[in-house]
Amino acid sequence: MLPQLAFLGPPGSYSHQCALDRFEGTVQYAEQSTITDVFRAVSPDIPYAVIPQENSVYGTVIDTYDSFRSPEAGSSVYVRGELTLAVRHCLVVRRGVQLEEIQRVISHEQALGQCSRFLSETLPGVPRVKVPSTSAAAQSVLYCGGDTDEPESAAICSVQCAEMFDGLEILFKDIQNEASNTTRFYILANTLDAPLPGSKQDPRRQRALIRISNPPRRQGDDPPGPNRLLHMVMSTLLTTFGCTALRIDRRPSLTDVPFDDVYFVEVGDVTLPVLSDAAAMSCEEEWRERLDAGIQRIRAAGGEATILGLW
Repeated sequence: MLPQLAFLGPPGSYSHQCALDRFEGTVQYAEQSTITDVFRAVSPDIPYAVIPQENSVYGTVIDTYDSFRSPEAGSSVYVRGELTLAVRHCLVVRRGVQLEEIQRVISHEQALGQCSRFLSETLPGVPRVKVPSTSAAAQSVLYCGGDTDEPESAAICSVQCAEMFDGLEILFKDIQNEASNTTRFYILANTLDAPLPGSKQDPRRQRALIRISNPPRRQGDDPPGPNRLLHMVMSTLLTTFGCTALRIDRRPSLTDVPFDDVYFVEVGDVTLPVLSDAAAMSCEEEWRERLDAGIQRIRAAGGEATILGLW
């Protein structure tokens, strides 16, 4: 039996397209209703997932990083790879609906943001409604307007998605703000080292995602100062891991302390490629040692650090 892979459904979403491009027929696809559900689905029963991480126009996918704050991240759910997908949006309606009849536009908040210029120019003043995914938006359009109690709606999705649902019509194509619009996805797995299905495992991993936070407060402790963790993170990037920081993201922590943040630091070993598998493994082992040593330095300085992924 093929292993299962969770994705943001229904089928036809960009997450689904990206997963199909990478894994093809090597997994069974298990659709989930929200990004949070995709993260929570990763388990021995569904060992893999594809989850959106960032868009080149609209920025970080907040739900993904909020999931990375949970205790499961770095203990039973790990980032194991990255994928990119060129994103081309279209505006779809029920077949026969005219532009002037549209009373609202529905889609994932990322898609609405990525098409904000088109919406402001073509449908000024028309409400924009967020739903969990672009494919869910396309599907729901079929049950709006006409004899229903729902206002006549348009959805933003891909051409492939529009073609999956009979009864939809594309009014406009390529409505994204930028022609270079691209979304980056993370591959998740329930183990840090088991080979991924669908392709030969790269013998050398050169990326890591690390979560840095304040330690849990004990009763009677003073709340951490707002700049203490920031200072720790910045000094960490320069001295602790000995490798290049590729990005930093920040979200509020899960504690009740105001402005107590969690930092997500993606680092990479950008040394030159090596020629043999044995040399690549040796380089990776040395890099892993540097990462582990950096984690220990953060903890010794009074912080918490967890490796959330390697790829």
